Amino acid sequence: MRREDYPGEGVLRPVSELKLIASHLAVVREVHRAGSATRVDLAAATGLSTQSLTRITKQLLDDEMLVEGERRIVGRGQPAIYLSIRPGRLVSFGLVIEHDQITCVASELGGEQIFFLKRRGAYENAGRAIDEAAAMLATACEQTPEEAYALGVGVSVSGFFFEEGTRRFVSRNDVKGWSAIDLTEALKLPSPMPIFVENDGRAAAIGQAVDGVGRNIDSFFLILMTKGLGGGFVHKGELIRGRLGNAGEVANFVPRTPSLERPAMESLVNFLRQEWGAPPSETEIDKAIRDNDPAMTQWLDRASRSLEPALQAITALLDPKAVILAGRMPPSVRQAMAERLVIEGVTYAGFKAPTPEILVDPKTDCLSVGAAALPVAAFLYS
Repeated sequence: MRREDYPGEGVLRPVSELKLIASHLAVVREVHRAGSATRVDLAAATGLSTQSLTRITKQLLDDEMLVEGERRIVGRGQPAIYLSIRPGRLVSFGLVIEHDQITCVASELGGEQIFFLKRRGAYENAGRAIDEAAAMLATACEQTPEEAYALGVGVSVSGFFFEEGTRRFVSRNDVKGWSAIDLTEALKLPSPMPIFVENDGRAAAIGQAVDGVGRNIDSFFLILMTKGLGGGFVHKGELIRGRLGNAGEVANFVPRTPSLERPAMESLVNFLRQEWGAPPSETEIDKAIRDNDPAMTQWLDRASRSLEPALQAITALLDPKAVILAGRMPPSVRQAMAERLVIEGVTYAGFKAPTPEILVDPKTDCLSVGAAALPVAAFLYS
C-alpha cells in the first residue's frame, strides 16, 4: 500500500508493511549497532551463511532499507563494501511529557534527528498535555520524508503504572486525570503506528542502550536526575520492565531528610536559592563548581552521600557493569557527583568484587532520545 492510499494528508506507512522476518531484522540490527558493516562483518555477527546473507542483503538493498557506501581495502583482495541504513527510510517518533514542557522529536534509524519541537508551559493537566502532544506529533509527521516508514511513537511520562495490562499511571501533577486514561488509547495519531509508553527513567535507560553511552555496554543501571529522581535497568540490550513497568525505581531508596540535599534538579535549585537568595542559572552552577563555591560543594557532598545507599543496593542486587548518570541536571553537576560517589564491592578473604563504572551522559536530552528509542528497541530487539 502506498502513502497516498491512506485517507488524509501527510500519512506515514507503518513499518509492518515491510513484512521483515527474523533474519532480515538480525542484519538490520547489526548494521544499526555497528553504524556500517561489510557482508563479512555481518556473517560473523549474525551466524548466517554467505548464501543467505547475500540473498538477504540484496533484498534489503532492493527495498531501499540499506545502502552501499564506501569501499575500503582491508588486506589482500577486492575492497570491502560497507552497508549502512538508508537515511530517511525508517523514522521513529518520541514524545516527552513533563509538567513544564512537552518535547516532540523524529529520528532516522541509524541517522540524524530530523525534527525537534519543544513547547514550554503548564502541562500538569492530563487533557491539555495530551491535546498538545497530539498536535505536535501531527506536525512532526508532516515534516518526515514521503518515502519513510514509521516505527512508532515512544512516550516518556513521569509517574508509576498501577494496573497490569494497561499503560495507566499515577502522576503527582494530575493524579485524577492521568490515572483515568491509557495513553496507548487516548493519544490521537495522524498515522497508523504503534505507541510505546514508559516511565521517564525506563525511557531514558533504553535511549542510552540504543543511541547513547550505554550502546555497547552489556548491562547498566541509569540514574535519571530531572525535577525528581528515577532509574532504569538494561540487561543485554533489553529494558527490564518488571510486572507493571515500574522496575528500576530508586527514588524511595534515597533518604528524603534533609529534603534539600537529594540528587535531583528541584533539590539543587531550592538549595542554591536558599543559599544565594535567587534561583541559579546553569552558567552560575557551572561557575560555582569550577570555583569550589562552599554552598555548591556542600550540596554536592551531601547529595552524593544520599545516593550511595541506592547504588550499593543496585550493585548487590543487579551487578551492573556500569551506572550512568543522566537527565536535565547539568552535566557538570553529574560529573562532580560521579567523582564523589563511592560504591563498596563485596569483599571476602582478601578478594573484592569489582564495582560498576560510573559514567556521565554528556547531554541533557536523554528523555527525548529515550522516547524515540522505544519504537527502535521494539522493532530491532523484540
